[in-house]
Amino acid sequence: MNQFIVTFFSQYGAVQFLKQARIHKIPCRLAPVPRVLSSSCGTCAHYSCLDWDPGFVMKDLESVYKASGPTFDLVYESDEQS
Repeated sequence: MNQFIVTFFSQYGAVQFLKQARIHKIPCRLAPVPRVLSSSCGTCAHYSCLDWDPGFVMKDLESVYKASGPTFDLVYESDEQS
């Protein structure tokens, strides 16, 4: 299982992501965004999945990072601004 961190354009998006993760039985929790990553709303979701796309990419999703030890590798970035 890989560990990912998702940042969002709004806190509403973060809460909706958490709800969808629970529906799909994906381990997920909300937390403050790590200082090395930037975010519009300051809330991120940590989740475990085989692939970064759990099957419900949402409009408010800003970016997805794969957690690799102490570093974060960008795997997806939205081209939209909310």
